[in-house]
Amino acid sequence: MRLKLRHIMCLMVLLAGALSALAQQAVTQITGLVRDSLSHEGVSYATITLVGTDEGTIANEKGGFTINSRAAFSKLRVTAMGYTPREVSVKAGQGNVLLIDLLPSGVELGEVVVRKGKEKYSKKNNPAVEMIKKLRQRRDDNDPKRFPNYGYSQYERMLLGFGNLDDLIKKPEDEKWVEQYADTSLLTGKRVLPISIKETVARDWFSDEGHKQVILGTKSAGIDEHIDQENIKKVLDDFMGEIDIFQNDVTLMTNRFVSPLSRIAVDFYKFYLNDTVMVDGERCAVLSFVPFTPQTFGFLGRLYVSLEDSTMFIKRVSMGVPHDINLNYVEQMSIVQDFERSPNGSRLKVRDNVEISMKLLSNLPEVFARRETSYRDHNFERPEVGVFNFKGEKQVENSAAFMPDEFWQEYRPADVRTTTATMQGFMKRLRGSKWFYWAEQVVVVLVNGYIPTAKVSKFDIGPLNTIISGNSLEGVRLRLGGMTNVNLSRHWFARGYVAYGTRDKKFKYMGSLEYSFTPKKAMDQEFPIHSLRLTHRYDVDKLAQHYLYTNQDNVFLTLKRHKDVRMQYLRTTRLEYRHEWYNHFSIALGFEHNIHEATKYVPFIYSDGNACNRYTQAGFTAQLRFAPGETFYQTRSYRIPINMDAPIITLNQTYMPKGFMGSLHEVNKTELGLQKRIWFSAFGYADVIIKGEKVWSKVAYPDLLLPNVNLSYTIQPESFALMKPMEFINDQALSWDLTYWGNGILMNRLPLIKKLRLREVISMRGIWGSLSDKNDPTKNDDVFLFPADALCQKMGNQPYMEAGVGLDNILTILRVDYIWRLSYRDHAGADRHGIRVQLHFNF
Repeated sequence: MRLKLRHIMCLMVLLAGALSALAQQAVTQITGLVRDSLSHEGVSYATITLVGTDEGTIANEKGGFTINSRAAFSKLRVTAMGYTPREVSVKAGQGNVLLIDLLPSGVELGEVVVRKGKEKYSKKNNPAVEMIKKLRQRRDDNDPKRFPNYGYSQYERMLLGFGNLDDLIKKPEDEKWVEQYADTSLLTGKRVLPISIKETVARDWFSDEGHKQVILGTKSAGIDEHIDQENIKKVLDDFMGEIDIFQNDVTLMTNRFVSPLSRIAVDFYKFYLNDTVMVDGERCAVLSFVPFTPQTFGFLGRLYVSLEDSTMFIKRVSMGVPHDINLNYVEQMSIVQDFERSPNGSRLKVRDNVEISMKLLSNLPEVFARRETSYRDHNFERPEVGVFNFKGEKQVENSAAFMPDEFWQEYRPADVRTTTATMQGFMKRLRGSKWFYWAEQVVVVLVNGYIPTAKVSKFDIGPLNTIISGNSLEGVRLRLGGMTNVNLSRHWFARGYVAYGTRDKKFKYMGSLEYSFTPKKAMDQEFPIHSLRLTHRYDVDKLAQHYLYTNQDNVFLTLKRHKDVRMQYLRTTRLEYRHEWYNHFSIALGFEHNIHEATKYVPFIYSDGNACNRYTQAGFTAQLRFAPGETFYQTRSYRIPINMDAPIITLNQTYMPKGFMGSLHEVNKTELGLQKRIWFSAFGYADVIIKGEKVWSKVAYPDLLLPNVNLSYTIQPESFALMKPMEFINDQALSWDLTYWGNGILMNRLPLIKKLRLREVISMRGIWGSLSDKNDPTKNDDVFLFPADALCQKMGNQPYMEAGVGLDNILTILRVDYIWRLSYRDHAGADRHGIRVQLHFNF
């Protein structure tokens, strides 16, 4: 097999698995430019229609356009306000390059006058604007969800493939086997090579009680077979899930786009009435729209509005994105939705297709993604008793993965050629190559972070990014760990590690045993958790340095801005019961026994000079957490939010009675937190985190409120970038972490700069707290003195604050912030400003 598989594997590493491509016929390819016949300037946003069909496109702001269609047609009709329409012949089934000159007509439409030269657009007395206002006013009149019961069946196929195959094929023998599996992208007209396909059949129901979905059938095949399928599905749903243009915003590719029916649509888009066409036998007005600023998160496209009656019924939606949009990697995009009218006047969606062509790097193959969804069996009757009687919003039938071919033939549209069966044959052939087989294994290990110990592994070694790290107390830290999986037991799970420091010459360890009351499909931490876990750990504890979304042993956090010394040894035994519900409410009840061991950097000394090497605290913890609608990518140890849209409310309580199992002090601590992402449509969003904490009792200083400090040069959430560990100590505090992401709200409007597709970031973090006399060692001899060299401070009458201004999307993966310390700048050794960076993949 002489196809350049190294190109394929490079992309596999970047994507870590995905989906495939689809049906093909003879494709007519057209690349064209629409010009003003007098000035030869491009005609922005001209409408190009395939004569005899209801297909077409809209030219970009420079007049350029591309069309790839399998429809039967021989002419294009080109229209634009202010110009005489023109029809142009094309060669069907071939490639066409067209230069189309339109004659200016000086058409006047009320206040809208379009003549040669720069367009003069006005919203006033514009019939297209009046139509969009009426569409918005009546958008709920034919919404099927206005009825008490509404349901339908849906077939969904999600695919990903590599494009530009003709550039990769070098040998005639490659052509034969590639042709067997290749399909054609309707966006580019080029062949694409599938790498994964997912098919799903589901039954959905909407009622006053909410939305329920039953997965009747599911199939998948491709390079992502060894990666957790539920994780992949959640990421893909967020990336290119179902689109609802009847809302203010459209969620797509982890961003929010302004809908053409948004409440701000008339201020965000230019609207034009172009033509009338026939759609499924109904005469429809073509309402075109383009954003005022093409770099912003908006669409360009057309709404086909029925003229058969006065209900303003939208028959079809066809749209894409401007060429200059501040959206990473996307070359082209197509969104097509078709609607039918039910006897009760409701709009019934029958088709929802999304295609995206992407280019990650110039020397890698083009990536093609497609989601096809067809809907049928619409009805407004109450379902049979018990059909949707289950907890949560979604349920997968036990037989879903084992449905016969007859089932799929019933639901799968007739024009679908590339199926999971085709994909399975393709992957079998690829895996016949030893090079591909081992390369795939490496990719799986990199994605999962663990090395399997057998072909059907029951114990996996990892995580790999913690094998070597370092700190001031331990020197070089070596760690080896692992965990069991469902191949050993679906109810019992164990994990642990052993670590050794070359400087302190001490072994550390952790071991845990967990029993899950519900059988797991893939891993112990998968949602929802209902388990009992026993953990024993002996390790270093970094005071005021607790990372939320990574491990403290992560090698990438080794480089520090200050010497990292505020560490004690902590021996913990913890028994925890955790129960999560499908509505994302959870409780966690625990008992823990902690032995704190002093180090030279964290001594336990009283004001009279007496010292102790260790002290004990034992007691109980409770947590209530509610995060409705939360979605996350589940790793073996952490949950990484897919988006931050869901509100998260947490309440934590710790109580450890004095004298209980040797407890030195009573520990009574309460914490209340709120987190939420607030969207401002296409104008960015703000991440808001607010937390209040209070210690009600007299405690040792490791149990006080120590603000979370980030000593690395990376950007870490909910931590202070310029504070020193233990610089401030409180027993009551209010903290906040506010970050505004502008999505190019300013950069998109700056000449030349806008070509860099930069995005603004503004952040503000702060904490305001105090320390009562009972926990102040200068006023109470019963508590340990703070470490002398830590220079601990009590807060005064102002909060500690940091502010940052940065640029995101540098080279599409880099964020750079410049941080200022706004208060307490005169503290000894204080960092007053600094640069922090973050590498992250986003669209």
